[in-house]
Amino acid sequence: MDQTDIKENVDRDEADKIIVRELAELLQSPLFIRSPVLSRLLQFLADHRLQGARVAPKAYAIATEALGRDADFDPAVDSYPRVMIGRLRSLLDRYYGERPWAYRLRVPQGSYELVVQHRAAPPAPVREYDPGDDPNALIGEDAAAGLMQPPSDLQRGWHWVGPALFILGLLLLVGWRVVSERDGLLAPDPRSYPVVEISAPSGSETATGRALARAVDGRLRDGLRRFDMVDLLSARSSEGSARPSADYRIDVSLAGADEEPVDVTIMLNRLSDQRTIWSQQLRLSDEDEPEYAALDPVIAQIGSDYGVIVRDQVQRRPSDFAPGYPCLAQFQRLRHMQALEDAERVGRCLQATVSARPLDPVALASLSWLRFDQWQRAKGSEEGQEYYAEARNLADRAYRNGINKPAGLFAMARAHFYEGNCSSSQAMGDAALALNRYDSNISGFLGVYRATCGDEEEGEALLRRALALDAAPTGLPAVSLAFLTSERGQQQETLAILDAMPSPSNVEPQQRIVRAIAVAREGRLPEGRKLWAQVRADSGLPAEASTERVLGRFIFSSRMLQRTRAALRDSGVAP
Repeated sequence: MDQTDIKENVDRDEADKIIVRELAELLQSPLFIRSPVLSRLLQFLADHRLQGARVAPKAYAIATEALGRDADFDPAVDSYPRVMIGRLRSLLDRYYGERPWAYRLRVPQGSYELVVQHRAAPPAPVREYDPGDDPNALIGEDAAAGLMQPPSDLQRGWHWVGPALFILGLLLLVGWRVVSERDGLLAPDPRSYPVVEISAPSGSETATGRALARAVDGRLRDGLRRFDMVDLLSARSSEGSARPSADYRIDVSLAGADEEPVDVTIMLNRLSDQRTIWSQQLRLSDEDEPEYAALDPVIAQIGSDYGVIVRDQVQRRPSDFAPGYPCLAQFQRLRHMQALEDAERVGRCLQATVSARPLDPVALASLSWLRFDQWQRAKGSEEGQEYYAEARNLADRAYRNGINKPAGLFAMARAHFYEGNCSSSQAMGDAALALNRYDSNISGFLGVYRATCGDEEEGEALLRRALALDAAPTGLPAVSLAFLTSERGQQQETLAILDAMPSPSNVEPQQRIVRAIAVAREGRLPEGRKLWAQVRADSGLPAEASTERVLGRFIFSSRMLQRTRAALRDSGVAP
């Protein structure tokens, strides 16, 4: 490439916008999809630039934060960062070498900084040879550059290659745009979250009734504003600005507000077609004051990451994987329902969301969770280690950009748990729970982490709270609670917990394992062994595979794996 055709050091704001756009397209390209380590490295360099850094990152930071090296990495003796940067340069050159470009991303030789290159002008054209020209008349720069040369027979025969390649490239670009538009990846701005309006509670004519109405209204607002997947209308409005339109409205009515108990009806209405899509009735008495904790499950089921609103959005737009809220909603469906057929599309749209919002802790935490899940499915392989390193890096970014956000804190709690650091995991989890005590997901998984790390009493309390808030999407927390009750000899309660789980469950193998132990302990050993045989078949391992190896397919914690293996042995289900 003739460097006279390149203009670097363009306006920084303009360059940052170009980096965001180009990064999204690069990470969605087949070249980078097949290279997760280089994708992670490119994302790290882009984030470093977009966060305002004025100097290139150091080799140590690249190795430990982007490439998964340990904290004792020594760049003076290990050239791994330099080697990977070289591979990234080659991949970028290959990507841009296959398409026309007006600007591109580049890592200059001898630097670790990501920069933008602009073409100042297209390369100078080669003049066609005219047999009447006198070759001896070539003078000046044209002569020095050899720009006038008689065409060879080979050149005459291949003059159509350029136009043909241009047309082929255009067709490929059109095809890519069709696929991208189908997946929603070309949205200019990631879509925001649904807006929820809470109407003033009705049916309260007395001073006592109005006080109760204000308390209910305040509790609902306090709870819903803590969730990331919805926006409250009041939180989005500002003085002097246009009032945004709501997507959903919560109507609250009180019956018998001057008596005890008070009947409260809460309805969630979809405003696009004026339909009530969910309702709940409950009773409040003086004993509920001042917390009105009976409203907590209502808040959790409306605003949670796979609550009523998210499920409604996914059901109405089942093929919408656009960056932003639609993608995050599809991710929650994948996570809770194990809709693995959509995993690839969810991964692409999450990557596009992170590229467009590199400082968004919710998007970063979601992509981190997905990579941890991929790591668990590819444990023991080089690909699995790459997934783990990326997941850990994304969790750290989610935390740094969301240090006072439940999503950022809990992403770090999950990362610490997977690396076996129980104390840090619980500290981060407790901080996330303090910011959103209505979230069944945080309560449930923090309960799993505590029980696994040895604090079974507090862990069980959190697991039970998660099921009380919203039993539908609990999954692993429900199985974990069932295992604890089975260990205590409460097999009927264990089976009741498992029977109440949604079907199909997103943790069916784990559910079968605990059910096998429970029915065997009740004296139904053949039924327990049949369930265990199904688990072995689900593992895809050879028939002679050990019990521990089979469990390793479905249980990520070594401590829980050992306890489960002991329970299978002691109950007679498995040798």
